[in-house]
Amino acid sequence: MLMNWMVKALQGSPELAMFLAVGIGYWVGGIQLGKFSLGTVTAALIAALAIGQLHVEVSRELRWGLFLLFLFANGYSAGPQFFQAIKENGVKPMLLSVVVTVVGLGTAWAAARLFRLDAGTAAGIFCGGLTQSAAIGTATDAVMNLPLPLAERKLMADHIAVADALTYLFGAIGMILFVSSWGPRLLRIDLREEAAALERKFGIQRETAGVFTAHQKFAVRSYRLSGGEFAGKRVDEAERCETPMRYFVEHILRGGNAVEVRPETVLQAGDTVTLYGQMPALVKIGPRMGTELHEPGLLQFSIEILKVTVTNKAMCGIALKALMQAPEFDFRGVGLRSVTRGTQPIPIGTETVLDRGDVLELIGPQRAVERVAAHIGHALRPTGATSLSMLGLGILCGALIGLPYVVVGNVRITLSVSVGTLVAGLVLGWLRSLRPTLGDIPQPALDFMINFGLAAFVACSGLQAGPEFVHAVKELGFGILLAGAAVTLLPQAAALLVGHYVLRMNPLMLLGGLAGAQTFTAALAAVQEKAGSRIPVLGYTVPYATSNILLTTGGSIMVALMAY
Repeated sequence: MLMNWMVKALQGSPELAMFLAVGIGYWVGGIQLGKFSLGTVTAALIAALAIGQLHVEVSRELRWGLFLLFLFANGYSAGPQFFQAIKENGVKPMLLSVVVTVVGLGTAWAAARLFRLDAGTAAGIFCGGLTQSAAIGTATDAVMNLPLPLAERKLMADHIAVADALTYLFGAIGMILFVSSWGPRLLRIDLREEAAALERKFGIQRETAGVFTAHQKFAVRSYRLSGGEFAGKRVDEAERCETPMRYFVEHILRGGNAVEVRPETVLQAGDTVTLYGQMPALVKIGPRMGTELHEPGLLQFSIEILKVTVTNKAMCGIALKALMQAPEFDFRGVGLRSVTRGTQPIPIGTETVLDRGDVLELIGPQRAVERVAAHIGHALRPTGATSLSMLGLGILCGALIGLPYVVVGNVRITLSVSVGTLVAGLVLGWLRSLRPTLGDIPQPALDFMINFGLAAFVACSGLQAGPEFVHAVKELGFGILLAGAAVTLLPQAAALLVGHYVLRMNPLMLLGGLAGAQTFTAALAAVQEKAGSRIPVLGYTVPYATSNILLTTGGSIMVALMAY
């Protein structure tokens, strides 16, 4: 009785089946088998294919509304980095994305011709083999625009989801194995040795768990200045005694009166000096200052942690060490906790170079942080407000851009609503990086639209394809698995050869770039684990942003190729 009631409830309210599939997908997708997990999107698709056996179909309007939210948010997030890469030094890693996309399309097309597959199945192999579930949406959009009977178009659309589900598993596992094991063997490199060499080049120092910064990175200490090495020194001289460690004189009390702290202020014996800075620096410099004082009143001043988006062009393309020493930049008193590029934190070293759109997390006395933030770019203050005008009008404009079409033979060529929306998100995200006063969409809101929008759309596609799933698997046979494996491995092999022999990329940056070119973060994590370093992420970010655009668009291109 309970089962019958559940079936009738899902059939009567199909949107509940979508939420059920997404919930199951999040739970199952988070289960780790070693370093492998299905992920929410793929697990939601598989759950939906199973639930779809009950003949539950969600309305087209709900499906596409969710997908357009995902596309716009995805483009908006990737926009600053995408256009920055085009403009500056991202050409090499961007070419990896081009190679993966072109070879992937060619391999999927050849496999489809060999095994006599329809356009929907070919597009599904492309999506699953390259682990790009977002391409399901653009491919479905393109299939539904083909000049074919409605029933045939719906069947092809079902085949997209089925083929993606069947080929994604090897796509994920094969990608992890290629970048973490097979690729390094082909390059004949030791990942840990390469990582250590590259970290030295970038001036990145590894931290050992249990050492100062593993517990507390920044601290405040007060000292009664003795007549030793610091008496008679200017403040700026005292602050440079232990470079590259950073610490600053925040307060000076002399005879019970506060002394204005300026770079040229001279320290005197008997001064009470309050230092703020990195804990290892204070531990090392403190005993040389004099006697430490444990008086709470000396340590009370406002500390601020603030994230700031880099918009100042003068700071881009310059190593952090040079920025700290440049006379035109005043970063005194402020520490750098993290740097995030796209969605990935990147290692911080003396030779780390900043790009426009990077997010820096600053820490320090409030007045110093506010001063530096104004110089760097736009402060990202905590807010829950989302510019719905930016979101709604952006999607509308993108959709209108994608509507026009031209007819070539019997095929209608169009940018499509989905690709148009993606382009609109790219452009608006880039414009906002130039003009931060434009309407803001906070990162948590973008994350929700990206994660839930894609998972829910794919779940809806799985519900629709469910009744066809068993029949399609029997019809497609073992050949589709071979085709999917080829689509996974051949693009990676081609990109590896191009990156190594043509582009002459550093091996670690190349392997990180391969993971980004297939937009598969789990593969990046596998490389980082084998290398014992986070540094491969420096090669990951630009291909990731580029491939999010190219591979998503590739779904519609695959259908167009099969239509001829």
